[in-house]
Amino acid sequence: MSVFYLGGYGEETLCRVSLEDDRLALLTRFPVQNASYLCLSPDGDTLYAVGETERFLGAVSGSIHAFRVQGDGTLKQLSVKPTGGADPCHVSVAEGLLWVSNYTSGSLARFRLNEDGSLGEALKLISLPGWGPVRERQEHSHVHQAQPTADGRVAFVDLGLDGVYFIDADQADAAEPALTRVAVPAGAGCRHAVFPKAGDAWYVVCELESQLLAYRGRADDARPVARLPIGDGRTPNYPAALRLSPDGSMLAASGRGQDIVALYKITESGLPVQMTQVPSGGIWPRDVQFTPDGRRLLCANERSGDVTLFAIEEGRLRLLDRLRTPAPTCILFE
Repeated sequence: MSVFYLGGYGEETLCRVSLEDDRLALLTRFPVQNASYLCLSPDGDTLYAVGETERFLGAVSGSIHAFRVQGDGTLKQLSVKPTGGADPCHVSVAEGLLWVSNYTSGSLARFRLNEDGSLGEALKLISLPGWGPVRERQEHSHVHQAQPTADGRVAFVDLGLDGVYFIDADQADAAEPALTRVAVPAGAGCRHAVFPKAGDAWYVVCELESQLLAYRGRADDARPVARLPIGDGRTPNYPAALRLSPDGSMLAASGRGQDIVALYKITESGLPVQMTQVPSGGIWPRDVQFTPDGRRLLCANERSGDVTLFAIEEGRLRLLDRLRTPAPTCILFE
């Protein structure tokens, strides 16, 4: 049996789910409002969840929650703090700090972490000026994700500014860290990126242009090498998630406009090649996630309120099971 945490929208959508014999079962729910994205500490002892709201404690802010993962998998809250910006949508741990992406406000929050995993000092927000050509979506910065890279940097993805920004490790806690920008096509609206440990290729999913981009090189010398549609390429698809398989051989992406899941093989040269594209089994697929053994793929369908499970069989996806749960948006294995 494997177990994962599930985040989503609502009052009690942070929950724990089991996967056994290709069947999904709800184990426990926890009372956190709009826990739309989750991550674990490197040692797995602490779970962090954003509270994606426009206001918190009377201010324009969301919240960030730290939980101790207890022996039975249940959660005990350690601390909660404001993120300093509205609608935090992503959280990760990198270079000993917790990084929280405030989407609506367009800022990146950083927190020091105490020895017990609880939230420490909040550092100065990283906030960038500018806008993109799609004025109704790119009127200013919209930070959507921050995470560690394979070469020891931190990268954050800004949908509003059409750029992936890199921070060197020794700049991680600087008040105003030096940034290296890698541009995506104007108006593409980059959302998430993944950085395989092997090779020098990395990948970006774009929400506004429904594309998967491949780059080669790290930060200072990165160059685009491939551009693939996600969906049929004829109607908007609003891709949301991009995930790398545990062995680094595949990518999975979700497309919300057409309610699809796409699976890609990564070739020896680092270029992605689409293997299959299937209905997600629900409406508005927000997240996808490989199981730890890489043999199954899960999809969180936000608007239909369900999680679907697929078998990965020779590059094909076959629907196995579904679990009803309100507005799921993030899948995180223990």
